[in-house]
Amino acid sequence: MCHMVSELHIPQYKQTKLPFIIDEDVIAERGLIESSYKSGMDYESMIPYQGGYLCHRTTKPVFTSAECQQIVDEAERICEVREGGWSTKRHGNYPTTDIPIVELPDTMEFLRETLHTRVYPLLRKQFQQFLPNGRSLRVVDGFIVKYDVNGGQSELKPHRDGSVLSFNIALNPVDDFEGGGTWFQSLQDAVKIDQGEVCSHASGVLHGGHGITSGKRYILVAFVIVEDYDTWSMRFYNQVRDL
Repeated sequence: MCHMVSELHIPQYKQTKLPFIIDEDVIAERGLIESSYKSGMDYESMIPYQGGYLCHRTTKPVFTSAECQQIVDEAERICEVREGGWSTKRHGNYPTTDIPIVELPDTMEFLRETLHTRVYPLLRKQFQQFLPNGRSLRVVDGFIVKYDVNGGQSELKPHRDGSVLSFNIALNPVDDFEGGGTWFQSLQDAVKIDQGEVCSHASGVLHGGHGITSGKRYILVAFVIVEDYDTWSMRFYNQVRDL
């Protein structure tokens, strides 16, 4: 399982999931309503596996352009005064130029709510053929990645994530850069999304950040587990890791 895996900090997930959880009382108080999605209308699917699919991309934005820009602005603003600026050593084997969302208070508060209303309902629908309990999805790590051909990281080599599901959200328009997207070995191609759209996939499939050749690319990346289903999670991970 360690081969070509970006990181394995699963024992820490019991703590790292906590900042992303929104209290049930807050959900009721704010009257938060979950979005609904339809295959073929709201997203398209790739990499077939046992009656379902291991990779998906939305065909319309899940986050608005204004919401995406606010996230980028906060990340850049905080990294300007943050010691060391953007981090380059957080994910040991396959590090990204990033900043953890837990260090972005406005983005953290926004994501707690939108995970409940927009992202988890999307993942439940997309991976419903596999999940033992769609209500047990938990983000355990989230971060903003910056690709920049001018003095920064421009790509991420093929790897596997140490979770069950992963997703990334494009935070700036595709017109801002050339290249990019998430490359998958199974497709021998990169899946590209525009600002506010989501690419989601089983964490165990081999993937990487396809290189950009000009401009800057910002994405929000998150790792997701299925809480209390560790045995199933390990089995699923090992089943799909060679696809």
